[in-house]
Amino acid sequence: MKEALKGIGLTDSEIKVYLALLDLGDSTRGDIVNKSGVSGSKVYDLLEKLQEKGLVSIYLQDNIKHFKPVNPEQILNYLSDKKEEVIHMEDEVKSILPQLLAQFNAHKGEQEVELLTGLKGMEIIFREQVEILKKGEICYVIGGTRGIQEEAITAFFQKIHLLREKKGIKTKMLYNLIQKENISQAFSKKLYPHTETRYISTTSPVAINVYKDRTAILVFGKTTTAIHIKSQDIADSFIEYFDLLWKFSKK
Repeated sequence: MKEALKGIGLTDSEIKVYLALLDLGDSTRGDIVNKSGVSGSKVYDLLEKLQEKGLVSIYLQDNIKHFKPVNPEQILNYLSDKKEEVIHMEDEVKSILPQLLAQFNAHKGEQEVELLTGLKGMEIIFREQVEILKKGEICYVIGGTRGIQEEAITAFFQKIHLLREKKGIKTKMLYNLIQKENISQAFSKKLYPHTETRYISTTSPVAINVYKDRTAILVFGKTTTAIHIKSQDIADSFIEYFDLLWKFSKK
């Protein structure tokens, strides 16, 4: 229950006070302090915040403030209001997005280099990759062979590859020969008709993805590091390197 209430935006202290009030019913400040374990100096502020959310009502009786919980079904109305706020914010962001993009692009040079770390960094790169590549366009992959057996990383790349397949993006992949059995099973032609895989004898802890004018160099270790380069010249150079390796690779 507490996790669900936290999920809709209530703080831990607000949850303690709200649940205490549900147990007590119509109450005064002292009863709520004793029941919730929240300090008396904070209880009034928390009750007022819960009132703003429509979950608590406050009234005076004999010049003493009393508090009582509103029907919990009000939570659904609170969520409905939050949803409308999000939709309104989304519309506002969409309206200013062209201006923000214009300012962003005005300062972008012909070549950009980003350094990102961890799965979150990789997700930024590969989500963008799937977004900017169109059906029929090619992503070139030279796969690293060491340090990538972690389940989280394997699952991440399978998810990204499925997204590429779903969009009809072609993927040409080069892996080390020692990975042939595992890779051929994981990326079968039946499951991935847009993917072509070949094998080379080179071993490296580095994986390279090249697409359009982007090159992503992934270094696998205790922490995965991604170097993301936007440059048509660099991308073209890596594609030439890929084509050379592809020419001497094995199916």
